[in-house]
Amino acid sequence: MADSTLRIPGRCCTPAPAHLIETMNHETSHDVIVIGGGPAGSTAATLLARAGRNVLLLEREKFPREHVGESLLPFCYTLFKDLGVVDEMKKSFVRKPGVRFIDRDGRTSTTWCFDHVIKDETYLSFQVIRGDFDHMLLKNAAKNGAEVREETSVIEADVTSVSDRVTVKSLDLNSQKALHRARFLVDASGRDAFIGAKNGWRKPREELDRTAIWSHWGGVKLRGGLEEGLSIIIYMGDEQRKLKESGSTDWKYDLCMQELMNSKFVRELLEGSSMVLPMMINGNYSYEVKNHFGSNYAMVGDARGFIDPIFSSGVFLSMKSAFLVAPAVDKQLTEGLNGGNEMLTTAYKQITGAYNFVHQMIRLFYNPHAVTWAQAGADGVAHKSAENAMAAGHYMLSGDFFENYQKYQAFFETLQDPKQFQRYQKFVIDRKDFVQPTCHGRWEDVFRDMVDRDRERNKALTAQRV
Repeated sequence: MADSTLRIPGRCCTPAPAHLIETMNHETSHDVIVIGGGPAGSTAATLLARAGRNVLLLEREKFPREHVGESLLPFCYTLFKDLGVVDEMKKSFVRKPGVRFIDRDGRTSTTWCFDHVIKDETYLSFQVIRGDFDHMLLKNAAKNGAEVREETSVIEADVTSVSDRVTVKSLDLNSQKALHRARFLVDASGRDAFIGAKNGWRKPREELDRTAIWSHWGGVKLRGGLEEGLSIIIYMGDEQRKLKESGSTDWKYDLCMQELMNSKFVRELLEGSSMVLPMMINGNYSYEVKNHFGSNYAMVGDARGFIDPIFSSGVFLSMKSAFLVAPAVDKQLTEGLNGGNEMLTTAYKQITGAYNFVHQMIRLFYNPHAVTWAQAGADGVAHKSAENAMAAGHYMLSGDFFENYQKYQAFFETLQDPKQFQRYQKFVIDRKDFVQPTCHGRWEDVFRDMVDRDRERNKALTAQRV
């Protein structure tokens, strides 16, 4: 039986994996290879390149590309500042002062304003166009020294070797194959979860078996909080099965429109508007991946796991995990550690704690027997003894997942038991203010930088015409 031995004159014969014995157009060598150019991958590449590492980032698509997930959390702000992109963010995107939850009846609502607990400029988050946002972060990685290759798919990656080296095989748009070697691999491949899927480490979160449908609308009326940048989350029903059984030919469109039109609030917002993006659907999107890191690889962002988009936590979880993992990877490369990186172990303990915490938040959101986030500030459920719990709710919605998740258990217990909620709830702000559909944000704060940008752009265009 023939083997796959490479025979090099004058050297000992060395067996090589069969998948590496093929024609490659070229080979490269790096300190770190990053799979994926989304927020997690771009952030990791930026930080490692800044640390002086030779970083190669391989991204399958050409940016900008369409992606869901437009709303960001206040705790992202310091990450943007560290990356050096805050000024560009301010000029490019609408600001976000809080989130308003509206109950199924369309009348009960609670507005959670970030400035009630965050007293500096970071309370004002962002609503972004994800294609432009991701492209900005990818360009920032290149600006900081990472080698970025778009339209280049990773078709194979070997992290199971006993050595501290990794090998990655890529295929570009021109069908050119390349073999890349590195000392470490960062899997930021998003929901493809390349390493986890390849090794059978990915499994669904059965209790969050849900379907997401989304689109973009133009000409929507700016009211109810939209006019000041608030995110609005509305509790709705689930008629997917009934629509399928009734013979609907486009059940996702019919389902989405039925649910939207059932809400008087949404119906009035959409009156006279038009859909500018075909409806998109994604099902069974919640999953967990095990074996998050090893001596020569680490998973960040959605490649490590994905929970649910309802609290807009995905971008922050992805970027924060990259911020925690990148210095640990740098330490591993510096000290040549082999499976004993305490810094990496600590990082993933914190990351896992944050993901589990968000998972608990989301399970509470979908719990039909608990007091909803929309009902939290409603009349008849106020009491003077749960200030800390309501403050915790503000911090949680702002993104305080990583450092303080253990402190907020009382808030979950409060919302999960309606009787306890009615007995112990207390507001950290004036209750009348709490149930109003506003955070009293100024138009200038939410839109001014974008208006200034457009004014400068129009001046430049006028000058070109002259």
